[in-house]
Amino acid sequence: MKIKILNLAFQSPFFTLITIFFLIIIPIFADESSRSTDSEAVITEIELIGLRRTKPHIARMPLERFIGMEAETFDPDEVFAVIQGMMILEPISAELISNGEAYTLRIVVEERWTIFPFPLITGGSGGLSFGLFIVDMNAFGMRDLIAVGGAYSSAGWTAIAMYNHNPRARNLPGWSTSFMYSRNEREDVDRNENLLRRYTSDRLRFSLGASYQFGETISTQLSISFTDISLNNNGNDHYPPDRGARHIGFNPGLSLRRSSWDGVFLSQNSLSLNYHYNHGIPGSAYLHTMQAAKASYHTIEVRGSYAHSFLPGFRMILRGGAVYNSSRDPLFEDGPNSAQVNILPSDYSARHYAGLSLGVEKSLITMSWGTLSLLASYQGAFSYSPLFDAEFNHGPVAGINFYLSRLAIPAIGTVVSYNVSSRLFQFGFSAGMSL
Repeated sequence: MKIKILNLAFQSPFFTLITIFFLIIIPIFADESSRSTDSEAVITEIELIGLRRTKPHIARMPLERFIGMEAETFDPDEVFAVIQGMMILEPISAELISNGEAYTLRIVVEERWTIFPFPLITGGSGGLSFGLFIVDMNAFGMRDLIAVGGAYSSAGWTAIAMYNHNPRARNLPGWSTSFMYSRNEREDVDRNENLLRRYTSDRLRFSLGASYQFGETISTQLSISFTDISLNNNGNDHYPPDRGARHIGFNPGLSLRRSSWDGVFLSQNSLSLNYHYNHGIPGSAYLHTMQAAKASYHTIEVRGSYAHSFLPGFRMILRGGAVYNSSRDPLFEDGPNSAQVNILPSDYSARHYAGLSLGVEKSLITMSWGTLSLLASYQGAFSYSPLFDAEFNHGPVAGINFYLSRLAIPAIGTVVSYNVSSRLFQFGFSAGMSL
């Protein structure tokens, strides 16, 4: 019986993906931080200077990996990478202080601004979007995240509230909850920006999740969600979906992340595998249980990024993503962000994706409050939709980014892309958060 169960497990596509996932990540994310405590010349204590709002034990947790490290192998850039990765602290200096037979790692930091009204501005060939969020990225001094706000565009509006609770100590789980409501007129287009579908919908989504960290790089996530989508015929519809939908979602995930610092760029190498099962439930969108059962579907997502610095301020960046969606309902098709590419229109819609981007980024100006950089890449993406079958798109992308060092927010950036397959030029820019 055990052999039969094991065979069934390995015949499952989901278990096969997990096996391949681990075979890929083991050599990439092999633990290079294993420490020896046989030598006396090791780091035994950590001293943090400059904390005001952040609780000391919260800031110390990610740095405890350096306890037991031999002094002769100490690299300050590793410490800087960990601190930068917290997103709430700016590293000033890191040095070893001898205290006889061992060493103290003394770190001086400056706290970033983490409470602010935060604008959202995105635009380009697909139109403009404006928003405002009230954000605290270090709530209660515990690295918790609170965000409340909304966004508006010519297509509609969205309201979002979220709370992310980080664990207070090692070996404890974290948890998160989020709420979103939107009313938007959605337009689905092909790679030539020809309109395929247009409809207006109200979307309500609520989720509750938990996460757990294994070591320094591996984490697992599990969330349960409720989603309700209702259609609104405003007289401007164009081949809209047949009906709305109501689902309860079960979403397990596995991710790996490791940061590096070259003195200019913080590079976060990551790989994630996520599975989503959405169970259709009877409601306003369905007349009976059988229709709801037919509307159930599952999605598998794989995403990864790898950056390597050749010289300080000059790095190679590799990104990729793939999505498999079993649903035939156009309500659940994805945009090109799922494949981590920019060469397709922002309103492009497909069921399946597989995309890859290879590029280089060079810092142009580095100042105390930020870094200006130039990015160039070449991208390719396979996609499939029942409306246009399978197709391949590829082309070059160039952009300029500005990373703010004193604020815990993402970059301000512009991007220009050219799709060789469709001969389509696109321009876009963004500032602040992204939805």
